[in-house]
Amino acid sequence: MRVLKFGGTSIGDANQIKKVVNLISQGNSKIVVFSALSGITNLLSEFVKQVNFENYIVSEHIKLIIKERHLALSAELLHGTNFIKIAQKKITESLDAISQFTDQKIIGNDVQFVLAQGELLSAMIIHLYALEQEIDTVYIPALNFMKLNEYREPDYDSIRTDLTNEINKYSNCNLIITNGFICLNHLGHIDNLGRGGSDFTATIIGNVLNSRVVEIWTDIDGLHNNDPRFVEHTIAIPNLSFDEAKELAYFGAKVLHPASITPAQNRNIPIILKNSFSPEDLGTVISEYTLNKELKAIAAKDDIITIKVKSGRMMQAFGFLRRIFEVFEKYQTSVDMLTTSEISVAMTIDNSIHLNPIIEELSELGETQVVKNQCIVSIVGDYTQNQNISFQNIIDGLGDIPIKMISFGASKINMSFVIDSENKIEALNLLNKCILSNEPCLINKK
Repeated sequence: MRVLKFGGTSIGDANQIKKVVNLISQGNSKIVVFSALSGITNLLSEFVKQVNFENYIVSEHIKLIIKERHLALSAELLHGTNFIKIAQKKITESLDAISQFTDQKIIGNDVQFVLAQGELLSAMIIHLYALEQEIDTVYIPALNFMKLNEYREPDYDSIRTDLTNEINKYSNCNLIITNGFICLNHLGHIDNLGRGGSDFTATIIGNVLNSRVVEIWTDIDGLHNNDPRFVEHTIAIPNLSFDEAKELAYFGAKVLHPASITPAQNRNIPIILKNSFSPEDLGTVISEYTLNKELKAIAAKDDIITIKVKSGRMMQAFGFLRRIFEVFEKYQTSVDMLTTSEISVAMTIDNSIHLNPIIEELSELGETQVVKNQCIVSIVGDYTQNQNISFQNIIDGLGDIPIKMISFGASKINMSFVIDSENKIEALNLLNKCILSNEPCLINKK
């Protein structure tokens, strides 16, 4: 069984939905995961924000925008009176459900309930359209099977059992529609897999069903070798290993959710990134193999904070690093990069929620320095096979852009460095010429 996921831009309007439904109605058995319509999750998030600010006129306006957009879409897609009435009823019920929060703070599980409405509405409308087109399909809500354990990890055994039972109810149906992103937590409350989590939904389903392939359909023809928003003439990478794709996704490539690769890798299920606006494009295949022993791509991760701790007590001291990382563990903040010397350690984080208490506790261990507005640039590929690609090549390519921190060695497929965010676009373009296009590195300094 194939698993396909379509993001919000792939189902952004009625014409695109018609194309997608025509695409998924063909071929063998498949499960199709749908995100919310493009921009709807952002609107729901803004609705929560405005309610909590007690800006009730604004929050009501946002709710009306969400309702009208779904009503207009269903009116354009559906023609039968019964189907239209069902869609209108479901849309009204969904928006009425979040209206209960317009005179109180939206916190905790209620936030997740509000955010879930986007995926619930999109899958419902698409399912009704497919039925009206006389396509044999069934809708299985993700809330019927997608569950997290107490550690907020997918509960694979429970998901496998519940999803298999759901599928067995419709053994003669070749097309199953479900929701991405949303799930239940271990207490049975509505929760989610994080922004971009529909990719994760798809690969979790692929894992528990041991699917032959997971297809992620977006608005771009695969994972590019640089960020096409800032660099011209980027190209889609035909092939990546799971590990290469992990590094790129985690360090800034937006096409794929970083957590989504592991479930497929654990079952050795290929992931194919495809363009729903150009289905004939080959896209990017992610598997256990890497065909080209070369540097593959450059990615950049924004909103990075560098934290440096300097202390003479580090010299030949056992357990000093453990004490530092216990602080980050206490505040559930992960570290992206790490470098050390005899008397100092430098780390990067991308979550500033608990920055103040973290700095307060680290200051008890040594002199602490914080630098904000940083960017991690990562160059991913096979460094073991490219002895001609050296640190000097990369550093020369950056010209006069200051490098604040370098990490290399823990992984044979990734070299990362930290620069000021204001230099990101220039760095991506310079490295694109020097490393990926094999043009001469920058000679004339600024």
